[in-house]
Amino acid sequence: MKSRVAKSPKLFATAALGALLAVPLATGAARAEGHDASVNLSKLDITHGVGAEPVDQFDLIMNFNNRETSEGNKCDSSNDSPTLGFVVTLQEGACGTASAPAGVTIPALRKIGPGKYRFEGVTREGVSVDATLTRLPTPVGSCGKWNLVLDGTPIDLAAIQNNPVATTITLQDRSQGCLGANAAIDQ
Repeated sequence: MKSRVAKSPKLFATAALGALLAVPLATGAARAEGHDASVNLSKLDITHGVGAEPVDQFDLIMNFNNRETSEGNKCDSSNDSPTLGFVVTLQEGACGTASAPAGVTIPALRKIGPGKYRFEGVTREGVSVDATLTRLPTPVGSCGKWNLVLDGTPIDLAAIQNNPVATTITLQDRSQGCLGANAAIDQ
C-alpha cells in the first residue's frame, strides 16, 4: 500500500507537467522576445511550388509588440510605426542563424478603417503580397501592439526545408523582433 501511495504523486506530477508542456503546442502559437519587439506567431505556412524558383509562397499571422527597448522605451511615431512600412524575413533555423534569408519589403500601408491598414501589390523584391495590419490595444510601456496577416508569392523559399524557421520583422527605424518556431512546410 505504501508504494502505491508513493507512485500516485509521481504519476500526478508527471501528468501535470506533460499537460503544461502540451498547452503551447496545442494552440499552435509561439512567442519570443526580440531586440525591440516581442513576436507572437500563430500561423506560418510555407508551400514549395514545382518548377524554377521563385515559385514558393508563405502565409503568416503574427502579433508583435514594439517596445523600443534599444531607444530607452521612447516612442517616436514619425519613424517607429509599422504603418510606414517594414520588412519580414524568413530563414531556416533559429533567430541569429547564418542561413540565407528570404524577405519582403512592405512599403507604407494605406488606412482602410479605424486602426486597420493594408498593402496589396508587388514588393521591390518582386513578390505579390497581401498585408493587413491591425492596431491592438497598446500595453503600458509599449509603442504599439499590432496584428499582421501577410501572404506572398512567388518567393524563393527553397532554402527552408526544415524547422525551426526564424521569422523577423524590422520596422523603418530598425526596431526588430524575431521568433524561431515550427512552420507547416509543404514539400
